[in-house]
Amino acid sequence: MVTIREFDIQIKAALVQSFLLDNEIDSVLTDENTNTWSNFRPPIRLQVSEHQAEEAIALLKQFDQAPTISEEE
Repeated sequence: MVTIREFDIQIKAALVQSFLLDNEIDSVLTDENTNTWSNFRPPIRLQVSEHQAEEAIALLKQFDQAPTISEEE
């Protein structure tokens, strides 16, 4: 597994993980619970398998460029 992105907020990590799953890329979030229950908050890491990393990174670039609801109004 390789880390392709880090997050400070769990809901953002879950949203991106869901997007990858919708595009048939399996992923895991590491340090998800540590971030919630500890004073020391390491980033939540989104990890995918090495053979899907390049595809996942390309999809996340598309995700980052998609307009948000407030931008569409």
